[in-house]
Amino acid sequence: MLKWKMKKFTEFTTLEWYQIAKLRVDTFIVEQKCTYRDLDDYDQVSTHIFLQKNDQIVAYMRLIPSGNYYQEASLGRVIVKESERGFGYGRELLDKGVHHLTEQMGEQVVRIQAESYLKDLYESYGFQVISEPYLEFNIWHVDMLLEKGDEHEVVS
Repeated sequence: MLKWKMKKFTEFTTLEWYQIAKLRVDTFIVEQKCTYRDLDDYDQVSTHIFLQKNDQIVAYMRLIPSGNYYQEASLGRVIVKESERGFGYGRELLDKGVHHLTEQMGEQVVRIQAESYLKDLYESYGFQVISEPYLEFNIWHVDMLLEKGDEHEVVS
């Protein structure tokens, strides 16, 4: 059974937070072979969206309000568990995240650090590249910006 959830940091159960932290470590540190500080003190101010499949978290992202990580709002830590990729969960996650930031939270501008290979995906949501490609933790990234009104109706 699939169930989307949205929570503030203080609303997580211990098991939910453990599964999210494990998914983030498994994806960003182990799979991508990056050594970086994942627990960066932005989780506490973020709204978290995740997908549970049979009580296991298989997709996740965090939404950071403007004035915290950037002057603009941001979404990040976008993950679909490796074994669950290819089912459209990533697009559904982005739909929910962009909608929540712009419509529910009233954010006018969203800034992200996108892994370069995902640039086309984010462009399909209306994000525009605002930087040259750069290496961060041995992965090519670009900074991208979405201004409210630039969102596109995404065709899956």
